[in-house]
Order: sequence, then C-alpha cells, then structure tokens
Amino acid sequence: MERRSFLHKASVGAAAGTLAAPAIVSAQPAIRWRLQSSFPKSLDSLFGAAELISRRVSEMTGGKFQISAHPAGEIVPGL
Repeated sequence: MERRSFLHKASVGAAAGTLAAPAIVSAQPAIRWRLQSSFPKSLDSLFGAAELISRRVSEMTGGKFQISAHPAGEIVPGL
C-alpha cells in the first residue's frame, strides 16, 4: 500500500509541474544567434544542414530561439 500512495503522490506532483512549465518558458526573452558557416551556399549538403537545424530549432522553440545561418564569404554585421 505504501508504494501505491507514493506513485499517486508522484504522479500528481509531476502533473502539477508540467502544467506550470509553459508559463515559465513563455516568460523567457527571445534569443537570436548568427551562425557563420565555413561552407559556401553552393554546397547544399553541408550548408543546407545549418539552415535545416536553424529552422528546426526555431520551430521547436516557437520562435523564441532563432539561429540565422550565413554562408562563407558573406559579411555578417556584428561578427
């Protein structure tokens, strides 16, 4: 019987923590990173991976964390 009461309390606590998590995450400021690649844009298999990861990160974080990929030879302001 002790194990059942522990599991019940643990599941209630986990559910409460899950419900509170989105409110904390939405309070975070948006972050923007610039990624300077050493590969030119013409090498789609290499530079394309950086663009794919950039899009995926933005989708997973709801646009709160954005990475902009820049090919080799492009002058990026601020870098």
